[in-house]
Amino acid sequence: MRSQGDSTLMDIKKLEAWYLKNHRKLSFRDTLNPYYIWVSEIMLQQTQVEAVLPYFNKFIQKYPTVEDLSKTTEDILHKDVEGLGYYRRFRNMLKAAIIITEKHHGKFPETYQEVIDLPGIGKYTAGAILSIAYNKPYSALDGNVIRVLSRYLGNDQDMRIEKNKRVLDQANQSYIEQSTPRIYTQAMMELGATVCRPKNPKCEQCPLAEHCFAYNNNSTEQYPVLSKLKDKTEIEYVTLIIHDFDGIYLRKRTEDLLFGMYEYPQYESSSIQQVLTSLEDQGIMLDIISDEESYKHVFTHMIWMMKVYHARLIKKGVNDWQFIHESEINHVPMAIAHRKIIIKL
Repeated sequence: MRSQGDSTLMDIKKLEAWYLKNHRKLSFRDTLNPYYIWVSEIMLQQTQVEAVLPYFNKFIQKYPTVEDLSKTTEDILHKDVEGLGYYRRFRNMLKAAIIITEKHHGKFPETYQEVIDLPGIGKYTAGAILSIAYNKPYSALDGNVIRVLSRYLGNDQDMRIEKNKRVLDQANQSYIEQSTPRIYTQAMMELGATVCRPKNPKCEQCPLAEHCFAYNNNSTEQYPVLSKLKDKTEIEYVTLIIHDFDGIYLRKRTEDLLFGMYEYPQYESSSIQQVLTSLEDQGIMLDIISDEESYKHVFTHMIWMMKVYHARLIKKGVNDWQFIHESEINHVPMAIAHRKIIIKL
């Protein structure tokens, strides 16, 4: 694949033959339905295959067509995918489903421009859908493919920089144009996921090993080159589980992070007394009825350090909370950061 001669075509054919013989049996890979492929690719963003599979199967059972998906609501959709994180992708999915239903009469579009114009679909996702569903030669460059090509080509540029990724994308585009696109795209994804792994790659099983720069130079773990990420920011919160009669109060988030998900009211502070004083200024009075419990949740770019208290509502005052009956608590969409906190009702 590195050169543009006979060895390129030979390696592509070896890669495709390897995939057809060795690929994992995954429900979203046993279909050419563009809607199913789209759903799977959105779910797989920043999420492991093993975590996605049960969600995907339930999702397709509930929403077998894009028209079915277009009829749901954000709250219901958030509940359906609770635990997967990165919830903006699913809000965009709902917006796109409505567009496909109304503008394209429920038929998933087949041209690159129409696909990439849909909310939440970028170059990679468009390439994956078009190549797998429609067998069209569009590059789909994700983290797995970046790793495979960086090692194969010996590309030592920093792959956190977009212009360096574009070099690999151009190479990938030239290869897919010489291939059977739907097989090639899935083969590259599969190779990166199962053989050309970040640590301890199984080079002896790789169909590209003969011409792989990193393998032949005993340097696989040096690729891809990735500059160090900034340390995660730790944020301290006081998190309140506020009881009132036969339910609790939750807040629906309006912030970009976890937008639309429900949470226990929480305040950026390390002091419960400071929070209680601030709430009293809003006419809200609480009676703390538990000792402090500590919880930690790690996001991609930050860490929430939560001091959790159970409280009884004495005076409601002015707030943006919603009362949720105890029978409904498990039916509202909550981010796993708060869902995992034990409720003592």
